[in-house]
Amino acid sequence: MIRFSTTLLAISLCFSSPIWGAEQHLRLDYALHISKAVASHDLSLDDVLQQVFEHNASLKITRLQVKSLQLDRVAIKEKLDPRASVKSTLSDETTPTTNPFAPSGINIGIITGSITQPLEDGSNLSLSASYSRSKTTYPSSVPKAFQATINPTYQHQIDLIYRYPLFKGHDNLVYQAQLKQMDANEHAAHWQVIMEKEQLAAQAIQLFFQMQANQVAIELSRDAVVRAKKLLKYQEKREHFGLIEKADRLQADALLSGRQLELVNAQGTWNNTQTSLNRLMHQPYNTPIQLHGSIYPTLKTKHIQVLQAKAQQHRAIFMMLNAQEEAAHALLTQARENDRQQLDVIGQIGTRALSGSSLTALGQGFTLKDRYLGVGLEWSDSLVKHDIKPSIQKAELALERVQLQREQALNNINTEISQAIMQYDNAQMTQATAQSRVEMEKEKFNAEMRRYHVGRSNTATIVQFEGELHAAELQSSLQNIQMQWALKRIQLSTGLLLQELSEK
Repeated sequence: MIRFSTTLLAISLCFSSPIWGAEQHLRLDYALHISKAVASHDLSLDDVLQQVFEHNASLKITRLQVKSLQLDRVAIKEKLDPRASVKSTLSDETTPTTNPFAPSGINIGIITGSITQPLEDGSNLSLSASYSRSKTTYPSSVPKAFQATINPTYQHQIDLIYRYPLFKGHDNLVYQAQLKQMDANEHAAHWQVIMEKEQLAAQAIQLFFQMQANQVAIELSRDAVVRAKKLLKYQEKREHFGLIEKADRLQADALLSGRQLELVNAQGTWNNTQTSLNRLMHQPYNTPIQLHGSIYPTLKTKHIQVLQAKAQQHRAIFMMLNAQEEAAHALLTQARENDRQQLDVIGQIGTRALSGSSLTALGQGFTLKDRYLGVGLEWSDSLVKHDIKPSIQKAELALERVQLQREQALNNINTEISQAIMQYDNAQMTQATAQSRVEMEKEKFNAEMRRYHVGRSNTATIVQFEGELHAAELQSSLQNIQMQWALKRIQLSTGLLLQELSEK
């Protein structure tokens, strides 16, 4: 702990000042320059981040996108669900004839149904059934001998058809690729949420440490106001006894006014930062924020390659690009599969029944008394393929774009880490020098005050030295905050900050 203690000797001329005569301990506890200054506060950086993430509307919208993609995945899986259809038709037809023995009309009723089950290997199994009744009418002039022997007639048939693709559709590559694409898109959307969290975290971290710097500035300004008030009281007493001129007292008065203005400005800056952080946490702008600083570990390594490797392992941008690359590969698989020729083997077995009795026809339809067996090949292909070639090229371009985005992300993160390390190094180097300067400025100010008490210095010099001490204290405290801020920036750039936060 750095203890700033100002001891002024008792006035030996004609009185002893109760203000400057005794040793005054102005505790400016800056050993950590952060934690002690805000020890009474109860919001840590983790608390701030959690609240920002909890109430941010953009994150909620992105999470809805993830849920939407999950529903799309369910829709793709439904392609393997069985499909059923039923159709019924009634018709009555009367037609003129040129044959005197031909029927003059026919009345038909048909009901058909089918169930189709797509299989995971790309094949297709379907079961269809048809049952019909037909009645033929003849002119009255047609003898019975020339009319149909069975009228009305009932027909019933059942067919089981299996279609197996040899080329296009084999192993159902399009379906499998669509599932992989949906999984990859879902993962990419999830990592998009994390990327938005990283952006929000960067804003919150900046405001958090700005508020800590504002807090230090306020406390230092308050201490400076206390010192200026004591100096003014001392000068007022000396002026009262005619030991100094009015101009000397006015200098002390001006110093107090300047320090009070600095305090007001510091409080105003604090209020502005508090408003920004409140809005980021979706709180009323004037909600009092109490910050609780923490003791952060020192930087373990400054090797860019090591930190960059950690970023590639943990940062959301690389996880998202990996997912997008998988989606692009799946899209390319679909496009190439659609470019193949179609050659299917088709096997069919069915029953046939015809009777003048509805029940007899229905029952015989479930037997193999009359049957149908068949095996066939079916070939098809697109002759032009205007829509397929561009799909392949678009998928290849998507893969190339992912590679370029990966290179760009590596460069950006390299820049982020480099800037944060430079900020840390500069703050560490400056802080050590600033700390030594605080000690020197404190000794210089105390020594000058002792000379001032015995009439060997003047008010202008005291005012100048007090300002230099104030500036040294502020710089030392702010450099430590810069170091802690840089550490958090490095943690955020490597992806470890949000990972550690999610594990808590």
